[in-house]
Amino acid sequence: MMRYLLGLALGAVLALALPASLRAQHDHWELNLHAGAFRYDLPFGDEENDDTDVLLGARLARHWESGWGFGFNGDLIFSDEIDLPETAENEDININLYLYYADLYYTFPSGGRTNFFLSAGLGAATTRITDIPGPDDDRSSTDLLIPLGLGLKWHNDAVDPSWGLRFDVKDHLIWRDDFDIVDPVELSDDTELKNNFELSGGISFFFGGGPGEPPPPVDSDGDGVFDDRDQCPNTPPGTQVDSFGCPIPLDSDGDGVTDDRDQCPNTPAGVQVDADGCEIIEEAPAACADGRDWYRFNETISVDGRNWVKFGSPTTIPMEDLQQIGEFDGVPVYVSADAQAPYTEAYVPLCAPADTYQPYQVEREVRGTTG
Repeated sequence: MMRYLLGLALGAVLALALPASLRAQHDHWELNLHAGAFRYDLPFGDEENDDTDVLLGARLARHWESGWGFGFNGDLIFSDEIDLPETAENEDININLYLYYADLYYTFPSGGRTNFFLSAGLGAATTRITDIPGPDDDRSSTDLLIPLGLGLKWHNDAVDPSWGLRFDVKDHLIWRDDFDIVDPVELSDDTELKNNFELSGGISFFFGGGPGEPPPPVDSDGDGVFDDRDQCPNTPPGTQVDSFGCPIPLDSDGDGVTDDRDQCPNTPAGVQVDADGCEIIEEAPAACADGRDWYRFNETISVDGRNWVKFGSPTTIPMEDLQQIGEFDGVPVYVSADAQAPYTEAYVPLCAPADTYQPYQVEREVRGTTG
């Protein structure tokens, strides 16, 4: 008896430990019709008188969304004729057993249509004995009954069922007065606890309730996106995902280019990068002579080891037709791309328009020319 009580207590603790969001069950009435096999100890003292016979029964129960339920059950067990020892006046008697009790249920949560449950009850078992040898051929005895069981139910719909199948396995504990097989008219003064086992199945009809709470959404891979819209299941733990549950490529250096195509990792914060994640280095515009005092006042410049002075008017020359030979005051100085040293003519770039240059010639040559 103690092991049954411990089992039920453990089941209750597990039930209460479940999160409230997972305990949602159907809120309804259940009418169940069932049949099965019932193996019981016959009340014949110390004799081994086990028998297995047909059980028919019905139950009415009320279930709540919390998983708890309460109901009433009635069963009839049809007994075969029971042989008596040769010392008895008749060779057999008939025994029928009637069970009626109230049950308390707890149904474990499930996201599908199948639920397991535990049950425990309190009631009475009436043993009716007929064809007893002697003038009084009909006797009955009513004893304390405690049924303990477990089972499962399958529903035709997970949210709002209308019918289902139910299977029960029970041990009916009966404190029964022994039947004196030698003097069948009398009942013995001895009371003994008997184990009587039931295996049954049947059909249930549900009514009077409403749809239960839908099963909570499931996030199997724990990425924060529920399975019903997770397009990338089994994402590794810790992976950052988008709204569809698919991994978001990492950008470790935060430059806006994901690691899978960043050719320059660890770019400093705030640096402007190109499509490959590499820093964009803007070349400073080439210095030009406009605005420089030495240019405005026609002063001599020094480059390539010689002094040069302005000569002629600005001219337009493509950049590819020039080569740089030095610079003056940060302004590059060019000669023609095909010119050979010693150079006699040089060009200083102007800021505008583009590709416009001021020609310069060596100072002494200019003076010699101008006299």
